[in-house]
Amino acid sequence: MPPSLSRAAFGVCLFLVVVAAKWATFDRFGSPMPDWDQWDAEASALLVPWLDDDPGFLGRLFAAHNEHRVVLTKLQALALTLANGQWDARLEAVVNALLHGLVAFGLWGMAARRWPGPPLAACWVLLAALTGLPLGWQNVLGGFHSQQYWLLGLSVATVALLPFARAGSARWWAGAAAAALALFSMGSGLLAAAAAGALTAVRWARRETPARDARATLALAAAVVGAGVLLRVEVEWHQAMKVRTAGDFLASIVHSLQWPWQQRDWAAVVLWLPWTLVALGRLRPPPAGRASPGPRDDHALFVTGLGGWVLLQVAATAYARGAGGGYPASRYMDTLALGVVANAFALLHLLTGERPRLVRGLGLVWLGLLGSGLVPLLRDTITPELHEARAYYRNAEGYLRRYLATADPAHLIPGPHLPYPSVEGLVDHLTHPGLRALLPVPLRTPLALPALDTEETGFRVNDARGWTTPAAPRRGLSPATAALDYGVTWGSHGATGVAERGTWRSAVLPAPERRWLRFETAGQPGAPGVALELRAADDDRLLGVVAPSREPGDGWRAAYVRAPAVPYRLVARDESERHWLAFSGPVEMGGLSHAAWQATKHANTLLTAALALSLALGLATLLRLQRRAG
Repeated sequence: MPPSLSRAAFGVCLFLVVVAAKWATFDRFGSPMPDWDQWDAEASALLVPWLDDDPGFLGRLFAAHNEHRVVLTKLQALALTLANGQWDARLEAVVNALLHGLVAFGLWGMAARRWPGPPLAACWVLLAALTGLPLGWQNVLGGFHSQQYWLLGLSVATVALLPFARAGSARWWAGAAAAALALFSMGSGLLAAAAAGALTAVRWARRETPARDARATLALAAAVVGAGVLLRVEVEWHQAMKVRTAGDFLASIVHSLQWPWQQRDWAAVVLWLPWTLVALGRLRPPPAGRASPGPRDDHALFVTGLGGWVLLQVAATAYARGAGGGYPASRYMDTLALGVVANAFALLHLLTGERPRLVRGLGLVWLGLLGSGLVPLLRDTITPELHEARAYYRNAEGYLRRYLATADPAHLIPGPHLPYPSVEGLVDHLTHPGLRALLPVPLRTPLALPALDTEETGFRVNDARGWTTPAAPRRGLSPATAALDYGVTWGSHGATGVAERGTWRSAVLPAPERRWLRFETAGQPGAPGVALELRAADDDRLLGVVAPSREPGDGWRAAYVRAPAVPYRLVARDESERHWLAFSGPVEMGGLSHAAWQATKHANTLLTAALALSLALGLATLLRLQRRAG
């Protein structure tokens, strides 16, 4: 296999590993529910103006959210919502994983082109771990956090392209576009242009680039930085988070640089030593008499710029969020992980120098310190942080479902499990009928199912909406089956057993607006004599069978069926003396929401396959190298 094809194959495997790992994390701990900032930045500032044909929509799109102008995040959310017909944080998180996977793919490509050799295997594993593990779990679970990935990707592209390209070339314009777009990722997006400008100034001072190219790049960088300063905003409610003392500022920086360690300030020196050596070596005056720089010089300068950008981000975060000098929040850890990558690249660069044996020793110490810090960080991330996040999402979903089913604000209990700072604000958001119509599956109110016959025919209706106690009614359900607290259900379980039989038909229902219907089912749907079917209203032909992948028994299990394109009836049959069936009204689900659910549901299978493919590719590469050596 040609080297370029081999690099691409490893890059694809890395992309799949990262994406699948993030999807698997979301499947276990995440939720499609809009959360906190999404209600303001996406609902109020984006979706509602779009639905209302607000003439000021563009102004709202570019308006600041807190200190940031998250235009790219807003556009991504709007595009996904319009394409899906539903506002779904799971869909946003699935796409966010693709963005981070592309960042990992790009970093791998940059490393593999610059530093070939066996140490790249360790680099691949490191990239997979740093971008695939849920170290920045807030970004993995939060659909709104795409701005973190946009910032990373655009900034890396800016640093890798702009300082090294001839002014006016395609690569230069690509770097310029990345620098400009970074302004609309987060408030610190201007730092990408600042880092690129600094690298360009170094190359110009060392006469490594023509003056014309350097002046053009510096002018562009200055313009982007100036625009970023002009676009910058301050918000009163975040002033308390700003650093107050020089001590807190330095402590916040050190706590970021020692990542993934806590309580080990000295770790910052060791973990950033490789980058420091490369940066100092690259920035010192060039040897006398050297005619021109070589590729090795540009590689060292790229490493310097990549780590320098991370240092600028760390300083900016320490200034804006460094009150108390604490440790960085989870949402900043993907940026700190890029600092680790910069130091790994520095080690790769040093290995090609004059003292490879000494560098290998440093690399072993560096990897040992990094790994011994990542293990406890990952443990603490999963337990308790991710488990607490899962409990939060489940409770918050229940609050919102019960409120939407009953219109009673008493179900929105103030406290840590409310997905918005205030009950009043959340109720105000949900008064907009168009926004309510966009809500994702866990929150949507099931469609009403008017019965064709008013008399009960084996299936008994049960309405436990708003009930949160064991005393909730259970008509048509087994004694062990919990009543749904957000929707009406129909069940064939008798008061003394499962012997009740009959057929229930709904009135004619219009064709749904979205591509899938989701039912909650209990009992034994699909067992002999028991069925839940969608039938055409005009000729009673079978349109679909509602049955979950596994028998739910006394619990509830979701069943998905394609939405019919014609008016239909729902028909439930129970002709068995041993089995029973219960079901809820259907909830409409967008096509992309269903695809996102399937992606996260099967993420572990994809992850296993990607890891196996990566291992097979690695073994094949190792055998090929051994044959060449022999």
